[in-house]
Amino acid sequence: MNNIAELYRAINAGREGKNKGISTGIPKLDSYIGGLQKKTYYLIFSDSGGGKTAIALYMLYRCLMDEPDRKIKIAYFSLEMSSNSLLSKLLGLYLYETYNVIIPYKKLMSWEEPLSDEYYQYVLKGKEWLEKISEKLIIYDKSLNRDSFYRTMMELLEEYGKFSESEDGKRKIYTPNDPDLFILGVVDHLALCSPKAGETKKSEMDAISNYAVNLRERCGVSWFILQQANRGTTDMDRRKAELYEPSRQDLKDTETTYNDSNVCIGIFNPVKLKLKHTRGYKIIVDPPESGFYGLRDRYRGLCLIKNRDGDPDRYIPMSFFGEIGYWKQLPKAEEITDYSPFLSLEPVITEDSAQEPEHNEEIIYKF
Repeated sequence: MNNIAELYRAINAGREGKNKGISTGIPKLDSYIGGLQKKTYYLIFSDSGGGKTAIALYMLYRCLMDEPDRKIKIAYFSLEMSSNSLLSKLLGLYLYETYNVIIPYKKLMSWEEPLSDEYYQYVLKGKEWLEKISEKLIIYDKSLNRDSFYRTMMELLEEYGKFSESEDGKRKIYTPNDPDLFILGVVDHLALCSPKAGETKKSEMDAISNYAVNLRERCGVSWFILQQANRGTTDMDRRKAELYEPSRQDLKDTETTYNDSNVCIGIFNPVKLKLKHTRGYKIIVDPPESGFYGLRDRYRGLCLIKNRDGDPDRYIPMSFFGEIGYWKQLPKAEEITDYSPFLSLEPVITEDSAQEPEHNEEIIYKF
């Protein structure tokens, strides 16, 4: 198929609704990037605890929950969390949205006290959903280097398609068994790969990213590549210039991933920088106003730094509930007259609220 024929094939597929992206669950982000698309490399980065794993899992959850009939296969290379931890986070999202119950990981695992029978019944109800999505989600929670990464992906691709020689014999062409199948790979996070003997961390990260690009172009695989940030925003020069939000220069270990990506999203956590406000949002209120201490750790900003097929340099303010990894898009700062809906998930049933009387104890934040 020549280039012009391929272009018109894609245009006609769009007219038939086949190019509609999978919603991320964040409307503004969907409007910028067209939802999750095939053959697209999404680079997501933040500093430690910034929410890069949480936002990736939330977007995967939205896909699995909102589009149960979507033909999708997710290969999740979890280098930081065990499969138990990863599945428990998806389960937490499901229980909250389905039963209005909040059960964070430490409660689910009974770290402090045994999970009550009442809440265990909800956990049992979630088992069927986990078993259903396990048909679409494959978790690899072992060490990873370039060779094991490429070998694992090739085995997966051969299971769902076949490779054949091109007419000139110079390359292999991949033909999926089902053209509608969406294959998404996740590497969480890239810096935790295990370099081969004699290789540096950077060279190993670059090699894995290069393989991801190769499989994107040859086989149409999409990617979530998660990367650590090197927060240069603490440097005095940047603080003086008020350059707090993440940029490509904040990528830790390598910028090759940025060059390889179609879309790059940096996650901004202003409370870590002790900022009192950002883009009109109240982050730290000290002294408090009528008991309101600011959004604090509930706030995150999604910085769309790169968007190869759309508009870059866009910003999406978010409310983040780290106890279960839940995200909500915030309205414009000037439209908010009451911050309380963005400080807690309501209406909910929690173990604490079920077992303890309501109280108004002040929360003290220390910096």
